[in-house]
Amino acid sequence: MTTTNVVVSHRKDADGIGCAAIIRFLTGAKVYLADYADMVEILETVKPVDELYVCDLGLNKSTFPGFLDQLKRLRETGKIHYFDHHPIDPTFMVQLENAKIDVYHSTVECASVLVYKRYEEKLNGSVKMKVVACCGAITDYMDSQPLASKLISGFDRQFLMYEATVLSFAIATIGRDSKESNSKLIEVVEELAAGKFPHEIENAPVLAEEYADRASSLLERVAKEGKRMKNFAFVRTKESATGNVANFLKGAFDVEVGVAIREEEPGYFEISLRSTDESKHDLGKIVGKIATRLNTSGGGHPNASGARIKDTQLEQFLSMLDSELSSPP
Repeated sequence: MTTTNVVVSHRKDADGIGCAAIIRFLTGAKVYLADYADMVEILETVKPVDELYVCDLGLNKSTFPGFLDQLKRLRETGKIHYFDHHPIDPTFMVQLENAKIDVYHSTVECASVLVYKRYEEKLNGSVKMKVVACCGAITDYMDSQPLASKLISGFDRQFLMYEATVLSFAIATIGRDSKESNSKLIEVVEELAAGKFPHEIENAPVLAEEYADRASSLLERVAKEGKRMKNFAFVRTKESATGNVANFLKGAFDVEVGVAIREEEPGYFEISLRSTDESKHDLGKIVGKIATRLNTSGGGHPNASGARIKDTQLEQFLSMLDSELSSPP
């Protein structure tokens, strides 16, 4: 027996949460949330489906084989739709298409905007879902892209910035490392899909204010505890929103690249990297290359990327990153 519709989407940020909300709004899909490191494991728990939607989960050489195996398994009973905006290896694309996966991919727009655009006609002008897509674009720093800017131009920008900030900060406060936090994030998806603006979600403004209060002291701590290498600054942190910490480093140390390091589980680090608009280096490609050499997972966008490494690989990762950033872009 199949579960009619399922969506598996990135749990870490507003873009992935937004993708899941739009799909659930359209199809009533059961929601699973995943990160790059555990997406194959999450897919293994999904039972046969009529339609599966996988959103905002980038691929690399370490994760792709298992990912493809699970999509092929689920393709035996239903249709599979894959939405993503991370750079993808052309050979992966060929294999996905050969497996008859419906791939909707572009590095130009964020994932939630891609989902919105694909189903725009079915969404029938839903203002709430349009706001959700705009929040994804703003928080992924892709709000100036062609489709996103067109969507955003239909609203008051300050209103959208507020909604995007509430959603992003609430997600950061909830975290993503426990069953309880995962359940709360799924509740956020369900409330967005039910037609609530981010500020209308129960406790979201309170959670966002809590994060804002914490961020002020975090700025000071990052400046005090961070360390600078030749081409970037880094810091160890316990914060769930590692991308925000990486952004704080750029300003605190006046560098083009910030690197936040968080112990995800004993023996493993999650690495988040962010760069300024002035940086000419493609962090996604650099981290993907390093991850391949270290036989681990990693990748992302030109100005935002991440990796999961063993704690014993940290010094090597940082050294390799410094070397890559020293090379001409």
